[in-house]
Amino acid sequence: MLTNLSRRSILQALAGTALAAPFGAKAQTQTPPLRFIALFTPHGTVPEYWVPRGGETNFDITYPNSILAPLDKHRSRLLILDGLDYRVLYEHGTMGHEGAPVTFLTGSKVHMNGGEEFPGGISLDQELAQAAHIGGATRFRSMNLNAWEGGLSPQSKYNSISFASNAARMPFELNPFDVYTRLFGDMADPGDPEAARRALARRRSLVDFLIKDASRLRGRLGTNERQKLDSHLQALRDMEKRLESSGLTGCSKPTWEPAHNYNQYEITNLDLYPTLVQLHMQLIARAFACDLTRVVTLFMAGPPMPWLDINEDVHHNIAHMLDSGDASQREATRLRMVKVQLWYTQQVAYLMDQLAAVPEGNGTALDNTVILWGNELANPAGHTGVGVPMVLAGGAGGRFRMGRYLRLRPGVDPLSTWTGSGILQGAVAHNKLLVSIANAFGLPKRTTFGHPDYIGELPGLV
Repeated sequence: MLTNLSRRSILQALAGTALAAPFGAKAQTQTPPLRFIALFTPHGTVPEYWVPRGGETNFDITYPNSILAPLDKHRSRLLILDGLDYRVLYEHGTMGHEGAPVTFLTGSKVHMNGGEEFPGGISLDQELAQAAHIGGATRFRSMNLNAWEGGLSPQSKYNSISFASNAARMPFELNPFDVYTRLFGDMADPGDPEAARRALARRRSLVDFLIKDASRLRGRLGTNERQKLDSHLQALRDMEKRLESSGLTGCSKPTWEPAHNYNQYEITNLDLYPTLVQLHMQLIARAFACDLTRVVTLFMAGPPMPWLDINEDVHHNIAHMLDSGDASQREATRLRMVKVQLWYTQQVAYLMDQLAAVPEGNGTALDNTVILWGNELANPAGHTGVGVPMVLAGGAGGRFRMGRYLRLRPGVDPLSTWTGSGILQGAVAHNKLLVSIANAFGLPKRTTFGHPDYIGELPGLV
């Protein structure tokens, strides 16, 4: 009997089981869940090679040296957003690299604590993870991934974009083998339906036991403790319902797995970086296929890229040199920057390919996913957060009108009349995009996300 029931004891009892997962084939008539992926890439961009040409629906991203060209095959699943700013950074005291990972998903100004930058509150992914119908409906409320740490501290400001409600950085996974083991380690092997049935029966039995035992305890508790217990019971009953509707066999372990368990040297081996990125993306698609999670962040670092013959420091020797030298030197540097950013776009296209290969209802997992791809800077030569490149990708479950290019600030340079302090007129805060995404996922209706200065949704998305 559970004589010392607490939130921790409940979680410990469920840890190592698959109770929170809907282990089974979904009925085809069931509406697929909406999922969220946040991708963050560094160094800014080369605006003349990132901005699409043409109009809202007849946009062209296939012109020579177009950074977005690899996404053209998914153009009907794109919302390219030109003209968003990290207003909260430059209007509230922070410019440069450090603030962007902090504000990207939080919309918060930067707060200093012990020499490190932190936000003032929770990030969007963790808001979604806390929601009962999103993160609370799956075994893993969220997954936070990073393909290459490069020797930085796991709590470094340069490799974290996910923050808890107390503004602490959420831990992330580096090793795809560890991610695979966490997701699928206790699942039945494919081809053994009897083992899957036995596993499902054990999970149902454990949930039933926990509900009955906790219910017997309820009468002995005070009001506050009874309220805590009731929330535990509701969570357990939700799990029971998902198990009852899950079918007999459950989601079996995929036959694919990472080639081996990468050691610490390999995790920081630049030559393996492209492999590690794509292994993480394959795991995201497989996790979505089994509905093990609906919320993912992936931070892609910005080291030298020897596989592209980019052996110099991208940060100092390319990104910050875009406007240096004579005309021919500047163009040569800009084209090397295009090469770097094009590689990141290819990875986004690869992730979309993986999701598009997962059948779901009358479509695919890509149709029911919102991918938010953001960047650290706009023009890296000036360390600016004005016109930060951002793309929404996926079908978004029909919540947004995809297949468009939106010029959010057409023909207006907000810096041209700005004095360097106060509110910058004509600028569009990226906070509005966070508000729109939060509302699209059915979170309690809100008008702000992060800093309260920036109010309302981003117009034109629906």
